[in-house]
Amino acid sequence: MRRSLHTDEEIAFLLGEAARGIPIAEICASAHVSLGTFYRWRRRLGGLKPAGVVRLDRAEQENAVLRAEVQRLRAALAARSVPADRALPPRPGPRHRGAEASVGRFAFVRTAN
Repeated sequence: MRRSLHTDEEIAFLLGEAARGIPIAEICASAHVSLGTFYRWRRRLGGLKPAGVVRLDRAEQENAVLRAEVQRLRAALAARSVPADRALPPRPGPRHRGAEASVGRFAFVRTAN
């Protein structure tokens, strides 16, 4: 996806101008962005202040690092093979009581065969 020419702080400033009552068309013309881009920014950043945008950016960067670490650990786990004598036994399937058993809220209702 193409990166924005505006930083998140600049976007937060433009959104703040709109909150102060400056017409959105005027803001978009001065920033050289379309109305759709402005509304997408507003949907993404909402009413965050520039400091909140910085915290959001840090959290997104940390999440990216953590996702990469999880992928690395999954790959390491998949590469490690488990010996057959240490493998877990298969899990049993669900247990069924049979067609004639009546359990639960309507246990008193029996179907006629």
